[in-house]
Amino acid sequence: MMTREELLKMREQSFEEVNIKEIPDIKDVAIDKKKSKKERIQERLETGRNPYFLKCGNILVKMSYAATERTIEDALKTILSAI
Repeated sequence: MMTREELLKMREQSFEEVNIKEIPDIKDVAIDKKKSKKERIQERLETGRNPYFLKCGNILVKMSYAATERTIEDALKTILSAI
């Protein structure tokens, strides 16, 4: 399991500091929706890979996580209802 310090360091990494060859492609990331949120997070952290980066083909994507229970589906519903 990663330490808090390791996670903070990974969060602060820039695109230039990351080796794109070490970042998993989104198509290769499997998420077991039957597991709890905590179990899914733990599983992701146990890979040892930076959880803030994924790639889609040759495009590197940096993510951030909000400290909220709101899901991306909730956020998208709010955006779409405003249109």
